[in-house]
Amino acid sequence: MAHPPWMNGVSAFPSPVLQFLFNVIEFIIRPFIFVLTGAAGPFVPTTPERDRPKYLAVQKIVFVPVYTVGVVLLFLPMLIAFLLRNILHQFRRPFCLSVRKDMAVAQPKSTYSVVTGNLCLMPEIFSKYNNLDKTAQRAVKIGERVVIDQMYYTEMMETFLKNHEHTTRNGCINTLGHGRIQTRSMDKSRDLNRSQNIDSEVKVDVIAHFPQLDFLCLQETFDRDYSKLLVAELHKVYPWIVFDVGYNSPRLNYCGLNSGLMFASRYEILDIRFKPFSSRCGFCTIVGKGLLMVKVCVQKKDTGKEVGYVFNTHLQAFQGDNPIVYRQLTEILKWSSEFRAETFEDGDEVLFDMLCGDFNIDNMSPGDVHVSEHELFETYVDVCREKPGKDYDWTVGTELRTPLLHDKAVSTPEGLKAAIEDPYLRQYYLIDADIESATMDSIYNAPLKKDKHGNLILSPVGGRRRIDVVLYRKQSPVMIQNYNIITRLASLTDHIPVSATFTCHH
Repeated sequence: MAHPPWMNGVSAFPSPVLQFLFNVIEFIIRPFIFVLTGAAGPFVPTTPERDRPKYLAVQKIVFVPVYTVGVVLLFLPMLIAFLLRNILHQFRRPFCLSVRKDMAVAQPKSTYSVVTGNLCLMPEIFSKYNNLDKTAQRAVKIGERVVIDQMYYTEMMETFLKNHEHTTRNGCINTLGHGRIQTRSMDKSRDLNRSQNIDSEVKVDVIAHFPQLDFLCLQETFDRDYSKLLVAELHKVYPWIVFDVGYNSPRLNYCGLNSGLMFASRYEILDIRFKPFSSRCGFCTIVGKGLLMVKVCVQKKDTGKEVGYVFNTHLQAFQGDNPIVYRQLTEILKWSSEFRAETFEDGDEVLFDMLCGDFNIDNMSPGDVHVSEHELFETYVDVCREKPGKDYDWTVGTELRTPLLHDKAVSTPEGLKAAIEDPYLRQYYLIDADIESATMDSIYNAPLKKDKHGNLILSPVGGRRRIDVVLYRKQSPVMIQNYNIITRLASLTDHIPVSATFTCHH
């Protein structure tokens, strides 16, 4: 895969010879993955494919046999290459760092923004289980939408927010006081989530474009080739990008997928560490999930540096009755503290410490109650939590119902934004925060609450399974100014990114 000449960052291998051999092996494996996807893909159709039954029939009758022959012919070369690849993995550091050296260094400031988003950039056959396909195209489109918003829409968004604030002052938007929503609009259903003030400090918006972002914490960028497509786009804005994160071994992930974590920054990265979780179950046994730890420098001074810490993670999915997530949170708390202690240097002034990611739990579902009281939430602050087991009334979910991803009503950023702002549509398209046991069936096939006439029954936890979070550490306090629910990636992923804009206390 060809890349621009400035994508010459740090290789994951200590020797260019090993890197070359690894690239050759990957080249041998790719054709097998292609024909395997072609042979199995039509049997896991997405909604757009099911809407074209004749095309799907042709795929099964004509192309599946051809792809199956390819699978048989390419299996042995793939198996040999796969074994060699796993041997080379033992000499590889657990991440790639790509640095665009021709970009100007970002200037220090007092306010920064971070976003977290699960992109579902898995191997094609796995993406199709999430009702998503054309993963290479999605990777490019996701990168393009992020870049366009950073390069061209910043001024537009600032103007929009100023106008929104003016509307708020005129009493058309909800505000929150003493933990309860006080609605001043005549249309409660449409204004439930628009530009609210939490204790007169945090401003909450559902927005159709990304705000100006300094740091990106991304999950499920599992596939190496798709990740490189995304990196090529993001490098138009972000000079430092960490990707292809994770170890590969029979013990950790059965030589399967990496952690899926990616981190992009406008500011210089000083240090990077990755730790794989010790506990896992189900599908996650073939995924090398863990904690990506990054230290960034936002300003160098004669007396030292102003630095920040950003942690990115993706926790166990579909744990059922296993306490896996609880154990992983304990490891995050331990590793984040150790990383800060090990990388802190004389003269460092720590401005912020942010923990982001897909936690695969929410704060209100009965099956997640025991996790919501974990000590991590005493160390890291979640501005959406009123208390353990209860979110503020303005919160919304971040996990879409996969069978409905391609509905026309939510296929555009503006359409998804409108759906989130309407409590009935939100409950229809987003998963409820009432999960008894987090299994694949209970989440992917979560039933809609309807009466005997088929009408939707509005629930206080409807559409509010909030699993994508941005937290900050109490030890390095920041002031959250904006908390955004972002619909820019509508139809490109099954999650809704969230961002936080914060001011640092010096």
